[in-house]
Parts: sequence; C-alpha cells; structure tokens
Amino acid sequence: MSFIQQLQTISGNAPLSRRRALLGLSLLTLTACSRSVQETKATDSNVAYYTCTMHPFVRSQDAKGKCPVCGMDLVPVLKSSTLANTDSGATTNAAAVISPSSMDGNGTVNIAPERMQEIGVTTEVVTKRNLTRSLHAPARAEMDESSLRDINVKAGAGYITKLYASYEGMSFRKGQPLMTVLCEGWLQTQIDYIKAYRNWKRTPLVSPNNSIALDNQLELMRARIRVWDLSDDQIHDLEKFALSTNDIDLKTGHGLSGSFDVLAPFDGYVHMKKAVEGMRFEAGQSLLELADHGHVWIVAQFPEDQAMYANVGQKMTVTFPSMPQHKVQGEISFIDPHVDDQQRRIMARIVISDEAHMFHPGLFAEVSGEIPMGESLTISAGAVVPTGNKFIVFVDHGGGKLEPRQVELGLHSGDYYEVISGLSEGERIVASANFLIDAESRIQGVLKTWGDRP
Repeated sequence: MSFIQQLQTISGNAPLSRRRALLGLSLLTLTACSRSVQETKATDSNVAYYTCTMHPFVRSQDAKGKCPVCGMDLVPVLKSSTLANTDSGATTNAAAVISPSSMDGNGTVNIAPERMQEIGVTTEVVTKRNLTRSLHAPARAEMDESSLRDINVKAGAGYITKLYASYEGMSFRKGQPLMTVLCEGWLQTQIDYIKAYRNWKRTPLVSPNNSIALDNQLELMRARIRVWDLSDDQIHDLEKFALSTNDIDLKTGHGLSGSFDVLAPFDGYVHMKKAVEGMRFEAGQSLLELADHGHVWIVAQFPEDQAMYANVGQKMTVTFPSMPQHKVQGEISFIDPHVDDQQRRIMARIVISDEAHMFHPGLFAEVSGEIPMGESLTISAGAVVPTGNKFIVFVDHGGGKLEPRQVELGLHSGDYYEVISGLSEGERIVASANFLIDAESRIQGVLKTWGDRP
C-alpha cells in the first residue's frame, strides 16, 4: 500500500474538505523532505552526522542508515546547523530539550537555566541519611499451641456424671465447672486429708514439740490431694468442712461426696472434646483439650530476601484486612530454621494479646516492621533514571550544564536509594528527572550517544 493510500485510509472518515487539506499538506511535506535529503546528501563534506526527524537523539555516520526506533530514513545534520529556539521558548517533549546539538563533546547536556525553570527541573544535594529496611509479609492468625491444656483425672478411674463443656469451640471462664466426675478412691482421699488437717490444727495446743512432724504430714497429704487437680478454693472448702465435722461423721463419711467438679484452669475455649456424659474413663485418660483466649499466634511467611533481616525480638505491627482499624504491636518470638521448599518462604511467629477475643484463628493478617540499617550516602528515588541493568543520574555543574553519570545503588528505603559508588557527598544532582523520560526509546537513544561510562 502506498503512502497516499495509507493516508486515505487513515482519514477516510474525515469530512471531504478536511481530507483534501490533509492530503495536500502531506504531499508538500513528503516533497520537501525528499528534496532536502537529496540536496544535503550531495554535500557529504558539510554533514556532521545523520539523524531521524522524529527521533533527533539518533546519530549515525551512515548516509543510507535508517532510524533504529521507527525505521525512517536518516537525514543529514550540517556542521553549521545550530539548535533553533522557538519564539515562546517552550518545548513539547524531552527530545526537543535534549537534542544532539545541545550536548558538548564531553557528553554534558547544556540547557539554558531559563529553560530548566520552565520545564520544572529541581535539584538536591547528595547527603547521608539513616536508612531502614522494610519487612512485609502475609500472615495468618493461629491458635497459641503453647497454651493447650489436656484435662484428665490423674488419680483414679471413674465416670462423668455431668459434662458442661459439651461442644468444641465453647468458651468458658477460669474456675467454671467443665464436668462433674465420680471417682474411685476420692471419698477415702478426702477422709485422709481431713484427719491430717484436724490433727495439725489441734496438736500445737496439746503437744507443741510434734508440730514439725505434723506440718510435714499435712504437706504430704496436700501434695496427694493436688494430684486430683483441685483448685485452692476447693481445698480450702475441704479444710473448712474438716473443722465443722466430728469424728463420728468422719468415720462414716457423712457430709462428703464421692464426686467433684473439674474446673477450668484459665479463660479459653474447648479445642477438642473427647468425652461424653456418662462415659467411664481411666486414670490419666484425655477427656478435653482446652485452648487459651489470652494470646494468639500470628504466623508470617517472609520471602527469602527478607529472611536474613528477621530476628527474634524484632518489633512488628500486625494488621488485619477484615479489621483495618486495628493495629496490634508484637514481636517475633520464633523463626523456623527451614525454608519452605515450594513457596521459598521462611516462617516466623509473632505473639499478640487477644484479651477481647477478636483475632480468631484463621484470620488473614499482614505484618510489617523497620530494620535500622545505619547511615549511608543517599539520593532521592526520583533522581534515578533506570536504563536496563544500569542507573543514571544527572549531576548539575551549574549554568545549565548537566552531566549524565552512571551510579551503583544499594538499599531502596522509602523515597531514597543508597549510593554505593558514582557520587560524592555534597554533589548536586537533578532531583526531578522525569522530564527526560518522554519515552523509553528516547532515553535509551540519548544514553547510547553518551556512551557507556564506568
């Protein structure tokens, strides 16, 4: 398809008068460009280099070359040509600001200070700052496994006469009955303790010399009765009964019960129920598994590149997508020594308080923290022009002279980059280099004309 046919296709939907004007203008332009190429190529001795009319940063010595960006024929630039300024002084793109004729032999870009002000160029001084490395990882709330408690009757076998903790997930308070059990040997254990306690209370009044032996005997009986997992209040009630009963009732066990309540040792919920009402159990058999409500584990999965910076004791902030208004502070209490083979992540555990019972196991969370990395030479992120695997900054030498310089960057912290090499403290650089980035191809072309710098 010829150029005229392409133009007719593009403007086919335009009004007739507009199509005629556009066609005429295009023919004039094509004729002028052809005449200019033929005339100037005849005087090769006056040609400085060849460039593209659409991409003026392209420079070549090949008279028959084509633009590597758009494929158009290159046109000659005469040695006597200079950069023409518009009447208004304004430019429409980066190529107009940094054309080849605005660069000197050392690769320095020369831009009039007035023009720099018009296009919004700002500068900054290379200085040292305290940098931090950010840690971010997805996480999940899980049950505090260290709080799990197995409920059983250690001292003897028996039957569950009443089960209050009747389903998994049921919440309870510390001291609340979980079940009532009828146990073999429990009645005799109470009688033995009551006798020891009554002797201990009465003997100092009759025979003070035997008090030490009675103290030891009472402690021995108290240790035996604690095997039944009685609370202090339950033991105290038994001691009160010992003082109110008489020897005759004690011999017959009058007033004593063969069953007792198994009480909750803390605030929590039933994690696993293994008992049913009326069942028989053996001594030490697991009946219930309880979980504590007070704390929750936040299990975070840190990427490999952050694993070396995560340490036990590191302060972290925990947020929940389902509850963005809540931010909880915690610290890393454990780091898994192994990396997950499939996800290539390392697990870290953060313990947080959950007295209000809001952070239920299974909730998704996010953790974040900052690691101080010390003081380093820095530049703002906006000053950096990435060019593939290299980074360029523009050093301001004053008077509109900008030197493109390759730098080696290190840590990226917030709005700043750590400078490894390429700049010195106190140098002034362009902080807003976006005016150079009209298109990636243009930047690449300009940097090629400057050459690779060490």
